[in-house]
Amino acid sequence: MPEQDRQDHSRDQPRYKIAFLNGIFLLAMGLASAIGVYRLTMPHPLATIDFLIAGAACALWFYLRQHPDQVERVASIALALGFLLFLAAYLVAPQQGNRLSLFFLFSAAAFFLKGIRVGLWWLAAIIAAIVLGYLVRGGGSNFSGADLGTAILYLVALAGVFYFHETLKNEELARQREHDLRRELRVRMEHEKQLERLAHYDALTGVPNRVMLADRLAQALARAKRDQGLLAVCYLDLDGFKPINDRLGHAVGDRVLVEVTRRIRESVREDDTVARLGGDEFVVLLVGLQAAEECVGSLQRILERVARPIAIDGEELALSASIGVALYPDDEEDAETLLRHADQAMYLAKLAGKNRYHLFDPASDRRARSHHQLLLEIRGGLAGGEFELYFQPKIELASRRLAGAEALIRWHHPRRGLLLPGDFMRAVENTELEIELGEWVIASAVDHLRRWREAGLRIEIGINISAYHMQSAGFVPRLREQARRYAPQPDERWLQIEVLETAALDDIARISALIAACRELGIGFALDDFGSGYSSLTYLSQLDVDTLKIDQSFVRDMQSDKGDHAVVQGIIALARAFDMRCVAEGVENEAIHQALLQMGCELGQGNGIALPMPAAALAGWQPAPRQGTYDLLS
Repeated sequence: MPEQDRQDHSRDQPRYKIAFLNGIFLLAMGLASAIGVYRLTMPHPLATIDFLIAGAACALWFYLRQHPDQVERVASIALALGFLLFLAAYLVAPQQGNRLSLFFLFSAAAFFLKGIRVGLWWLAAIIAAIVLGYLVRGGGSNFSGADLGTAILYLVALAGVFYFHETLKNEELARQREHDLRRELRVRMEHEKQLERLAHYDALTGVPNRVMLADRLAQALARAKRDQGLLAVCYLDLDGFKPINDRLGHAVGDRVLVEVTRRIRESVREDDTVARLGGDEFVVLLVGLQAAEECVGSLQRILERVARPIAIDGEELALSASIGVALYPDDEEDAETLLRHADQAMYLAKLAGKNRYHLFDPASDRRARSHHQLLLEIRGGLAGGEFELYFQPKIELASRRLAGAEALIRWHHPRRGLLLPGDFMRAVENTELEIELGEWVIASAVDHLRRWREAGLRIEIGINISAYHMQSAGFVPRLREQARRYAPQPDERWLQIEVLETAALDDIARISALIAACRELGIGFALDDFGSGYSSLTYLSQLDVDTLKIDQSFVRDMQSDKGDHAVVQGIIALARAFDMRCVAEGVENEAIHQALLQMGCELGQGNGIALPMPAAALAGWQPAPRQGTYDLLS
């Protein structure tokens, strides 16, 4: 048996040796003590040895209880003491015919406790002791030479049994160890395969990851160059996935990604590659094309299948895909550049309205670079304090009293000067940066409200919030924190969220829930640019808004356009019917002012009343008191 196997085997044995030794010691204490007491009555010379055996067993049992880690030492001591005491009994009482049986027990214990090698040494010692004892005692022993030979033969046979058993056990251990090694090797190989798969395949969807994509793209590019064929690198990003993930949780989001992956794979050929880069971004390699038009069918199938509703837990989820495509050799670049160009084309597909594909071209590359640079500048401007809120007053048309103001963001660009929202807000639509800007607007508006309140001015501020921002995770809790900062009085109108009519009606159920949550914080809602979308009395009755803002495109021309005049008059009547306030945008002159007043419009806002102004100017602003002309105060 190899040395390592013996060591491993010996480490498995102590608890069995402890149990064996404890049993032997307790048995020896009981039997030897009882026999010793019995022999004292005779008297008998072995009584002393019996008590010595009982005492030694008691001492070793107690020591083993205190030091179980010393089992090997205790076993050696027990064997040594046992041999000496059994030898003494063999020599002292030659008339006892059963004294040799002690050596059989001793031999079995030696083989069990110390194994074959040490057991054979003890066997040799036992045989030598028996022979020497017989020679010393001579005719005084009850044993004949035949008895002695038979006893030695039995001891050797017993040793042979133990040796055979130990050999079989060692062979079994060797086989078990070989089996364990093979199993460990299989487990290790399977583990390495799993690691290899994790390194090259996406754990969630099972398609190639970024590492495997790089290898597949290099192979596809080499094949296209060799065969003078076409290669389409398609960068795909899901539209509307983040709101689903935020609202329903990552578990549902993962199920959506798995289903979308399945649909994409079913939309392309077996030789094509579908890879997931992470999040909701995928890359599809369409290989072996002979003409650019061949990839159109695959792209259309992908768009169509991804746009189909996904049913999860009884709810139908709707999303779409924006795809950017870079074609080789039309775009004769390396693999990394092809992927970057496809990414840029995908972004332009999103800007063009989503749920479509866009082919890369140098002009789109320049636009994408410009757009990316603009985003970097916006983020830097936000961190550097380059943004400011301007405020355009709203007045009561009847009394011309200041009723509130709309907060409008401005950017003091270090090179381009003061920029209006139209110069930069479109670039951040439906991005995290749009949420960051919106949060900055809310926090800045609250800061101004607190300062104005300390100066004795209490007005309601309207802020423009996109539907994407409103539906982001944590919007209401963050708004609740801003409300705690301002600490409005009960029933105080202090903040109004203005949301586009079209955005509000896109997901009326969620917007209604948000409105209800915000009303508990004393925050009102206004439908901005009302009349320019697809208004419906049914939808309007479901939205608990308190204000309708008439789009300025109707207000400015209502005196010359009968249709616009009818629209304005209808919206005012609608607001009155639903017990809402009505704000007319685009009040440019006194005539419009008077006409709106006669129609029953309560509030007005426009450049004819006042241009948007910094916060410091609003605190001292007063509307023009006379009706003959309009003063443009800013």
